[in-house]
Parts: sequence; C-alpha cells; structure tokens
Amino acid sequence: MIEAGKMDRPAIIQTPTDSVSSLGEPILTFATYKLRFVSLNALSGGEAIAAMANESTVTHKIRLHYCDGLLPKMRMIIEGRTFEINSVIEIGRREMHEVSATEVLDE
Repeated sequence: MIEAGKMDRPAIIQTPTDSVSSLGEPILTFATYKLRFVSLNALSGGEAIAAMANESTVTHKIRLHYCDGLLPKMRMIIEGRTFEINSVIEIGRREMHEVSATEVLDE
C-alpha cells in the first residue's frame, strides 16, 4: 500500500460528455467527475516497453485512493498536464486504484 503522504498531487478526474456545436455537429467535451490527490510516476524505459506490449503507449502509473466509477474512458488533469486513462486496476478491497495512463502532449 502507498503512504498517503506520497499522494501529493491534486488531480481533476474528468468524464467525457457529448455536446453539440453551434452548427449542430457533435463534439466531445469533458466535465469534472471528482477531485483526488494522487501519486504520479513516469515509467522507466524497461517498464514502458513492457507496458506497450499490452497497451498503446502508457507513459505513467498513477495511484489514488479508491474512486467509485473510475473508468478507462476518463482522463486526469494533474498540474496542468492531461493524462488519458488506459486501464484501471483495483488494489485491495476498495482501497486503492492503480491507473495506467498516457500523457497527451498536443492539446
């Protein structure tokens, strides 16, 4: 289990919502789902290569206390950086989540 003091970065968890532009075209927007403190860890070279074998391009591992309803279609904003959630693993019995995420560099 990770110590609470290590979860020192505020994160905004966002969920996708469907909207319509002024021209009537569907557009994807995001709404705030929950706020949490997280630990953010970049993957080392070897870990990144192993992770890419299973998922697209995982760049970070994020840990947080259990967050009901957390899904891979969501994203996190941490210190102004955007991370798309690739997978969510529950650790323990509703104790923690470990998230594999990819940092979005072009937004």
